[in-house]
Amino acid sequence: MMKIILLLFSQFFILNALLHSKKFSLVNTTDHRTLVNVKIYSNLAEVIQPLGKLPLEFSVDDWSDIRSDSITLVGSNVNVTQQTMTEKKLCLNNLQLYIRSPSSTQTETKFVKATMIDESRNLVKCIDKDISKEPIFLTVQSHDIVYIDEPSPSKYYVNFIYNTTGEVHLSYLRSNLNWKTRYQLNLFEESKQPVIIAMADIRNDGKSRINIEHAELIGGDINLRMFEHHRSERYELREHAVTYASANTQLSGGSSPASVSRGEEIAGLYVFSINQPLSIDAKTNYLLHMFRPQVAVERYGLIRKSFFSGVGNSFDKVQRSYRLSSDRFLSRGNCILREYDRLVGEILLPDLAAKDKHEFSIGQDADVVYRENVTLLSSHTFNETLRSASKEVEERTQTIYMIHLSVKNFKKNRSVKVEYRQEVYARSVKLTTSNGGFVQDGTIIKSSMTLSTEEEKVLSYKMEMIS
Repeated sequence: MMKIILLLFSQFFILNALLHSKKFSLVNTTDHRTLVNVKIYSNLAEVIQPLGKLPLEFSVDDWSDIRSDSITLVGSNVNVTQQTMTEKKLCLNNLQLYIRSPSSTQTETKFVKATMIDESRNLVKCIDKDISKEPIFLTVQSHDIVYIDEPSPSKYYVNFIYNTTGEVHLSYLRSNLNWKTRYQLNLFEESKQPVIIAMADIRNDGKSRINIEHAELIGGDINLRMFEHHRSERYELREHAVTYASANTQLSGGSSPASVSRGEEIAGLYVFSINQPLSIDAKTNYLLHMFRPQVAVERYGLIRKSFFSGVGNSFDKVQRSYRLSSDRFLSRGNCILREYDRLVGEILLPDLAAKDKHEFSIGQDADVVYRENVTLLSSHTFNETLRSASKEVEERTQTIYMIHLSVKNFKKNRSVKVEYRQEVYARSVKLTTSNGGFVQDGTIIKSSMTLSTEEEKVLSYKMEMIS
């Protein structure tokens, strides 16, 4: 069933791309650095091109960025009956070249003319008068070979035999194009609306400049992968300097900067269209301004506890926590958090639906502390019958605990909101008494309070658990 859904989803995107591409000047091309229609994902990109003259030719650099098993033909009515992928390399056998003579010394290097006999072994034939007047055969190191002309690099060729009654396009996946979202969340006084800035960070990991006529950014959870060697190449790039290009610098004079549209939901994913063609240099991150969503952020101190069993005292500081919601879908991305014009933390935002809430913590608040004391009031064991029709029983333990909690705000200039959550791990749990607004939500005991400046509150509750 999942395979059928993924197939229908893929066909929907392809047909949508074909219909959308009619808005642009589609010219058959074998230039794999001028891309007509590109869907960019978090780890790769799908390229959809008008089919050029067959066979299609790819350079070594282009081929290294392509997932070869993804190369296919797409269209409303295309039937591929045969497909071939071939590597062709100019054979160097019988090629005239020069080699470092075996009679060379550390102070004198001599080169003699030779003929390549077997390039796989670097076996050559030459006449070195210092050794013999007759031809000799020897294997040489690659760095001891001097070519008269530059050897032609390998080429890759893809050919199809197909039937169709309509337009035909080429589709394949590339590993050198990907994107992610970068956010900056600015918080001010409680009375002032928070501001979140979203930027689309498009990365060209390739060795050449790429020109794109129409691009879409795909956000959401989708399972697409590249081969292992592609991923390792991308990780190695972290060791090199990263170049960032402003969208304005890529445009001709007088043109308005490119921008990213508000996301449109399709099949559980979100599609962000870029409003004009763009060019990205090699090894360059290309940043585009995205939409400006309206966000709401609630700030509070969080006490998060996990209870299994046992008694004792604990002391700690509350976590500086935030509850974020947006009027639009937010795609997964790194977020820098600023509060009162100061950098206060950094988080990774998940994919977040419009109006949904995401809670996160970024460190402790030294001015708000709590103490918790857990006391065992009673404990006894009993046998529980598992099935009424059988005599099978299991031993259970019922325990009753009293929990005392004190929370103090040492701040002298403002009040703070504090939330308490105790997650109890037991077969069953029951809040029996509460002094301080504690409530039960499933297996979680929670409370919310506001502490004025330098105020301390003491609360307590009793719970019964069976394990």
